[in-house]
Amino acid sequence: MRNRISGAIGVVWGGLMLVSAFLRGGPQGSGAYATGQTAALAFAVLLVLVGGYYLTKGRGKTK
Repeated sequence: MRNRISGAIGVVWGGLMLVSAFLRGGPQGSGAYATGQTAALAFAVLLVLVGGYYLTKGRGKTK
């Protein structure tokens, strides 16, 4: 059950990060600031993918 809750949180949080970034038009600025925003987008995609995995397949063994 804990895996499913963590997966749902990851999907929602990552999805909101992606929506926010795309509404702003992607990374803005220059240099390290733009690189940090690009890394945050990659992290958001990772959150959605891993969260989706745990949401669907994350059934742990019950005691």
